[in-house]
Amino acid sequence: MTHNDIGHVYNLDKTQTETLKTCWITLLERISKESSISIDEIVGSSQGDVLFRSIGYDNPDVLMLRWLRARKWDVNAAVQQLIDTLNWRYERGVDKLLAKGENELLIEEVMSGKAYFMGYDKMGRPVNYIHVKDHIKDQFPIEATEKLGILSVETGRKLLNGSIETGTVILDMNGFGMNNMDYQLVKFFINLLESYYPESLGLALVIHPPLIFYSCWAIIKHWVDPVIQNKIHFLKHEEELFEFIDPSNLPKRLHGTHPDYKYIPPTTEDNNMLAAFRADKQGRKIVRAAHRKAARHYLNVTLKWAHGDESETLLEERKQATKQLRDTFEEFVPYIHTRTHYHRMGLINEPIFDTAYEKLRHRNEMKIVQF
Repeated sequence: MTHNDIGHVYNLDKTQTETLKTCWITLLERISKESSISIDEIVGSSQGDVLFRSIGYDNPDVLMLRWLRARKWDVNAAVQQLIDTLNWRYERGVDKLLAKGENELLIEEVMSGKAYFMGYDKMGRPVNYIHVKDHIKDQFPIEATEKLGILSVETGRKLLNGSIETGTVILDMNGFGMNNMDYQLVKFFINLLESYYPESLGLALVIHPPLIFYSCWAIIKHWVDPVIQNKIHFLKHEEELFEFIDPSNLPKRLHGTHPDYKYIPPTTEDNNMLAAFRADKQGRKIVRAAHRKAARHYLNVTLKWAHGDESETLLEERKQATKQLRDTFEEFVPYIHTRTHYHRMGLINEPIFDTAYEKLRHRNEMKIVQF
């Protein structure tokens, strides 16, 4: 799905637009009431901090509309799920995980190649490959695998290009046996996508499903929302993948021409960069303050819009506020995220890491000279 599809940010009818406005008002009132703070204080609260970090590079309306569509435009249900998501992100330590990145994962599990992103499908969606036979139940602590899953979903968000809002998952069942069947983990991922990352899955293709898997599917499908079930397709032959994904974006192990996945560990520069940004308390304070200022301005403008001001001047101001929010978040990123395998292989392009690092090094060199 894209920003231009019906019910998405650039294609809303009057009723949907009014529902979006009501959703913003209701969300901010809920946070204000539950935290016993004014709306002006929301950005500096723990929930406000989690909210705007979770928005990230996105247009905030895109995030809000995900929950509205997932909850069939029921404002109270959408707001409740969004509040639950903010609480989950805080309790689960999602932002702490993003700050540590791959250093927080078990390297043996990352190197196993059982799950990774590679290229895009013909609709422009990033593709996540999961080779089920490489997951052995209880080989690694389930908490570690859950962290890998959460970080993968967050990484996938950075792989979305332009107006694309969803990703594709390829489940390779070749060699599947019951020692690979992990119902607890399956439930976790279903809940992850349905409750905390709604409207993120565009397509799921299951290839090589052996007969034994269908008895597992008979159990699993009852846990899956019908909307998501309709996005799942079973393919008998690898060649059928070519209908959805160009061979150049398919790994060789699935008869494509793209080199198979091989994890690229952090470089010395990556480690030095990470240490420098974490040590730069003053720099972090400055970019965080700028991001919070942009968030406050965005909320103020959004509330005016939500309460009925649709003048061209305000609409343009809100558009610029959205851009400013994104720009200040980008400056914040090196202090709260890390570079990953996908940065090192060139699939994710975030030049802010290099730009900010050069500025930081120059600033530190100037301090030495002045000393």
